[in-house]
Amino acid sequence: MAEKSFDALLYQALLEAGWQENRTAWEGTEEPAFSPQYLRWRTRLLADPFGWGKKQLRPLWAKALRTAACILLAASVTLGSLMAVSPTVRAAVLNWLREISGNLMTYTSSQPAKTNTLPSNWRITWLPEGWTLQHMTTNLWKYRGDSGSLMYACYAPGSTDLTTNVDDVSDADAVRESIQIQGHSADYYESEEYRVLLWENEEGFLFLLRGDSSLDRESLLSIAESIVYYDDPGIAYELDWAPSEYEPMYRDELVGAAQEEWTFQKTSLTWWYVIDPVCGFLLPDGEPEEVTLGDFTAQYWAAEEPFEAEDSGPTMINGEPVEGSGSSVTVGGVTITVSGDPDADQTSTLLWTDPGTNTTFLLEGALDRYDLMRMAASVAQTAPNPSPPSHHAALMEGTAGG
Repeated sequence: MAEKSFDALLYQALLEAGWQENRTAWEGTEEPAFSPQYLRWRTRLLADPFGWGKKQLRPLWAKALRTAACILLAASVTLGSLMAVSPTVRAAVLNWLREISGNLMTYTSSQPAKTNTLPSNWRITWLPEGWTLQHMTTNLWKYRGDSGSLMYACYAPGSTDLTTNVDDVSDADAVRESIQIQGHSADYYESEEYRVLLWENEEGFLFLLRGDSSLDRESLLSIAESIVYYDDPGIAYELDWAPSEYEPMYRDELVGAAQEEWTFQKTSLTWWYVIDPVCGFLLPDGEPEEVTLGDFTAQYWAAEEPFEAEDSGPTMINGEPVEGSGSSVTVGGVTITVSGDPDADQTSTLLWTDPGTNTTFLLEGALDRYDLMRMAASVAQTAPNPSPPSHHAALMEGTAGG
């Protein structure tokens, strides 16, 4: 009776394998529409096919070695057939499940990470000339070029999903090419307007580079090849003072970098720092005023619109009033000297570098120069405490991405 039950199960398994292998031919050219329940079952099966077989036939497992061999055969045939038919399944066997629907590509991982490494431990080390850093979060870096943009993202495996798109085509799979990046299989999508590259490394991290047509294929691949592991420098920075009227919004601390923001009356106050930057920050147009940092020259930009604030007396830095032109303050052991008119401005920017740690800092907000200087003076080293990375993201452009 047990053998008959097993033979019936094996027969059904082989029928299912044959159905999956020839389904496209039987149903014509129409794309199969798998139900969410089936996709979840298939993912569980592929994650542990032998465990699935053992669970189905648990009462028979201990009775005969022939039963075990048949289980392995059935699992191997079914898995091999699915991999031959579906590129989505092939990606899932590696770590990340790739699903393409129209011009949308979704990569999903349910496998646990093999390391405690953070996504921000991986950095770009080369960019074409003229590119600047615009924005960063725990997973994402945005850059601007002379006539285009670039996004670089890294995601750790484990309950993670990423959706991106190629907005100017109807079928992203039609413009997908399999290539090699750093010795790993990669998906490269190229359309008239977009260049999108995704690959997974040996630790299960998923990397994404997304640019527009201003960035040619050769440059994009060179950027991808330049991405390397970045050792934690063991230091971080924080601001000990910000104007009391500004409410803290968030702090994204990466490995060797951070972006923090406050808000007040619909205006934002933001500061960034990057240790060992690959490029400079995106800065305001126009000529900056000189800001002296010891033997180095930094930059200050004033906004076009004036900032109005209540008169609260002279600005105090380290207990000393700051008045008139030629004001100065010590920042990290060096002296900042600002020349020119001390009138406040709507939005101003202060940029400086600590040469001892090769760290570049940027402060920007609706403050006068002296408040920015006071904030800069309050910068202090602290122990690193990187923010947890995001596990869900949608990086899209065009009509699909708003």
